[in-house]
Amino acid sequence: MIIVMGAGAAQKEIRTVIARIRALGYTPHPIVGKERTVIGAIGDERGKIVLQGSSRFRVERIVPILKPYKLASREVKQERTVIRIAPG
Repeated sequence: MIIVMGAGAAQKEIRTVIARIRALGYTPHPIVGKERTVIGAIGDERGKIVLQGSSRFRVERIVPILKPYKLASREVKQERTVIRIAPG
């Protein structure tokens, strides 16, 4: 999942959210930008509900990443893929 911190979130708030992400069993990957910090959280989605109560730490929104192979799915490309193999 992706956790978007609100604009102006203090470093202490960001560290607290990262610690909470770790405590839930995720691996945090913070990306610090000019206006916002985004934290990628790799792991099981079951802790998402617990993390959503983090609004007091300026969590702007949480974006779940539901399908790890979405680009290879029929959702993105409806037609069949044909792979031709040269005769050996």
